[in-house]
Amino acid sequence: MTEAPSSLKPRERPLGVTILAVLGFLFSALAILSGIALMAFGLIGDMIFRKAPLPLLFPLVAGAVGLLMLVLGGITLVVSWGLWTGQSWAWWIEVILHALNALFSLAELPRGIISLVISALILYYLFKPHVKEYFGVKVSFST
Repeated sequence: MTEAPSSLKPRERPLGVTILAVLGFLFSALAILSGIALMAFGLIGDMIFRKAPLPLLFPLVAGAVGLLMLVLGGITLVVSWGLWTGQSWAWWIEVILHALNALFSLAELPRGIISLVISALILYYLFKPHVKEYFGVKVSFST
């Protein structure tokens, strides 16, 4: 029995990428459900507050935050799918977002230390050779 050429072998997803993608799927589901709930609460609040002498700001804010959560949940869902399927654009988005998060966490030290460490560990992992190979990314910082 002959072995298939490496170009025809299916790529095996690294465990860490699977974990990042599953966490992304979970976050996107929570964000989408929260967005739907907030938008519904905004609509119900609009009906309730319309009869009360209260400002209509609450339903408007709830609806706007709900819409934002829906959009963020949708974006997270797409990026998580990209991680799951090994899309190079998903790797780049993760690198950019975690680098930005690390920078913002530096500005919030000592409070931001946990977020900084998590982003640094994820960035370290994303730059491991087998992970870059899975995504087909050929970035190197060596001279």
